[in-house]
This record gives sequence, C-alpha cells and structure tokens, in this order.
Amino acid sequence: MSHKVSAVVNKSRPFKTPLEHRRLLRLAREYDRAGYEVLLYPDDASLPTSLQGSLLGLIAKGENETIVADVRSRPNLTLNGAADLRRLAEKVNAIPGWQFNLVVTNPRHPQAS
Repeated sequence: MSHKVSAVVNKSRPFKTPLEHRRLLRLAREYDRAGYEVLLYPDDASLPTSLQGSLLGLIAKGENETIVADVRSRPNLTLNGAADLRRLAEKVNAIPGWQFNLVVTNPRHPQAS
C-alpha cells in the first residue's frame, strides 16, 4: 500500500543542503514503502503544540507510531549545537507513540580544502 508523500517546503532550514534534502527524500520513500503516511517539512498546523516552531525534516505516521526524522550532514550536525538536537529528541519522545530519528549523511567524495 502506497501513501502520498506530502511536502510543505516553505519552512525548510536555511542550512539544509542539497545532499541532506536528497537523503531526506530517500528516507521519505523508505517510510512510504513501509506503509507510513509521510509529511515532508511539516508546518505548525501539522504538529502537536509541543513541537510547534520546530523545523522538522519529516513526520512518518504509522498505525501505532509516529516517527519524526531529520537528516544532517556531518558539517551541519553541530551547526545549532548538539543541545538543540537533544531538546528536540526529548520533546518528540515525550509524546506517547512518537520517536525521533536522526540520519547523518556525508558526501561520497570529500571536498578538497
């Protein structure tokens, strides 16, 4: 069973790279194939009150769980600090049936410095 992957792209992080965006799209397809209803870059209207104002990569809603996932490349992993990611994970995991997944991706070929 395939669901439609919805996208709200008016609120993406300013530091989202093409690599992160491509990996997020692949992740959305993976969740979709697994039977989740996927919403990319959800806006506040799609979020519980405790998550409003958060810039999230995607929400994947299943029968018994909801997954909030985001993708970061290593250079952007600490752009806003690890504390921000911990706070976000704590907020998400505090909602019954919700969990936070972070995917870290890297360029295939390191850039020359």
